[in-house]
Amino acid sequence: MFKRSFLMLALSVSGFCMASSETQKATVSVNDADSTLLTIYPDNTLVRQQFTVSSSDDGIIKIKGMPSDWLEDSLEVDYRDKTISQLPEKLWWYRGGLDRDMLYRKLVGKGVELVGGGLNASVQGTMLTYDKGMALVQGSNGRQYLVDLQESQGFQIAARETVFIEQDYKPVLNAEFISKTVSGKLRLAYSTPSIRYNSHYRLTLEQKDKARLELKALLSNNTDTDYSNARVRLVSGDSGSVSDYGRKGMMLDATAGKVQSHYGERIGEVLVTTLPDTTTLPAHSSQQISLYSENYLSLEKLYALDIYGRSYGGRGQALERPRLTYRFKVTGDLPAGQVRMFQEGPDGSLVVSGSSWMSQTTSGDMARLTMGEALAVRIERVRIDSQKNANNELSVQWQVTVYNDQSDEITVLLSDLDRNLLKIDNVRNAELDSSSALRVSVPAGKKRIINYSSRYSR
Repeated sequence: MFKRSFLMLALSVSGFCMASSETQKATVSVNDADSTLLTIYPDNTLVRQQFTVSSSDDGIIKIKGMPSDWLEDSLEVDYRDKTISQLPEKLWWYRGGLDRDMLYRKLVGKGVELVGGGLNASVQGTMLTYDKGMALVQGSNGRQYLVDLQESQGFQIAARETVFIEQDYKPVLNAEFISKTVSGKLRLAYSTPSIRYNSHYRLTLEQKDKARLELKALLSNNTDTDYSNARVRLVSGDSGSVSDYGRKGMMLDATAGKVQSHYGERIGEVLVTTLPDTTTLPAHSSQQISLYSENYLSLEKLYALDIYGRSYGGRGQALERPRLTYRFKVTGDLPAGQVRMFQEGPDGSLVVSGSSWMSQTTSGDMARLTMGEALAVRIERVRIDSQKNANNELSVQWQVTVYNDQSDEITVLLSDLDRNLLKIDNVRNAELDSSSALRVSVPAGKKRIINYSSRYSR
């Protein structure tokens, strides 16, 4: 970082050489691609572009405007003419950006001018050396000046001639082809973490058991490149390592195994959603896009407590508070994302009543949103007895008391997640919700006592 000291660059127009027609012909910018496809992941983006350009006489093509933080192992460049692909013999690049040490080192041996630092008049001279923020300047007055470039009140340095060229601060990619007469389209692919998105849900309670579910995506383009004319698609799901570019590329180029859903389409183990053609992604911009919505969603409100039966110790009482949970069946494949719940307050305005996380869910499955710990619902568990049978299985008898101090009837779901659970049976005052869970309804201001037994393998 430059702090308050700065580098003054005196650039002379006459210092730039006009490029020849061959050089102009062999230079392209990522802003001017014939076509662009952005495949955006939550923490990365795969950019694929095509250009109409011919190489210069030396077989070199310069590509400008790429993000400075593109991932080197993701780079692909070739010419494609129908089924024939021509790869470059060599690729080299300049990252660009304002690197203080690199810029100052380029001034070594060059004419400079010192200003500030208590000088009454500027001093001209030559920079002799530079190291770690310190420079030694030989002044034309015969004096040597030791310049601490990190000192805010010290000397400032101006270049007296054109020293810096565009590649010193702007990214440039060079591709050299053996054949000087390449034909077809120039194809470029790279990944950058500066374009990304995240999904989030808004769940609005409208009635006692009805809600509206909305899925939105926040897209961010933190690069200097305008991708307003690009086709954009979003990818969610577990595609393996984010840096595993080749695996993603093969997955997304596959044409078989695609299954259409309400939200997007399945490709392998991921969901891919193509955004409308009107989607634009200008440089240094963020925007929110609506992806999915469902009205009058049937919502089941539960108070859920997950236990591990065999880990219970002693005969004492275990007093626990369940967590408010909502369940609903999804009608389409949905990506994972944060969920915020909105509920109407006494004055009619909406308030955020809870937040949760929804895992990626397949069409037809039950989504489960776990909110905060219950305020007025308590569960007391007691182990009455435990025995080992002839098959070396552990049988445990339980008594559970559910206290409902709310003004409405509630439903409680008690799930035993012990991996050695074999069966729940002998249930009284409750019903089986699944092979490992009990469901019980408790009236407002009442309590309900449940008895059951569970068997575990040893």
